[in-house]
Amino acid sequence: MSNGNLSCSATNCVHNNSSMCYAGGISVTGASATSTSATNCASFQDRASSGMTNCGSEGCTCTKTSGISCQAYKCNYNENECCKAPSVKINAQNATCETFICND
Repeated sequence: MSNGNLSCSATNCVHNNSSMCYAGGISVTGASATSTSATNCASFQDRASSGMTNCGSEGCTCTKTSGISCQAYKCNYNENECCKAPSVKINAQNATCETFICND
């Protein structure tokens, strides 16, 4: 997860290609979250129910942490609704943000 990449274990997401996110930018929700389980990648789209495909082959670049809009206001990495984590991991089972650390 170097270079500030967004690592995604949600392989059933249309934006996932080889565990890297190619959404271009994502949004993490969880305005009152105090734990990882209360966060969510709002950009997640289930591959089985979506007509979209990713563009992780030609000309597209993987999403960087600088491309993450974050509404998890209590997260240690949230600065003015932008993620400042050096790397981010999205959970495979429920698309939660595994990088979340509560700053309370």
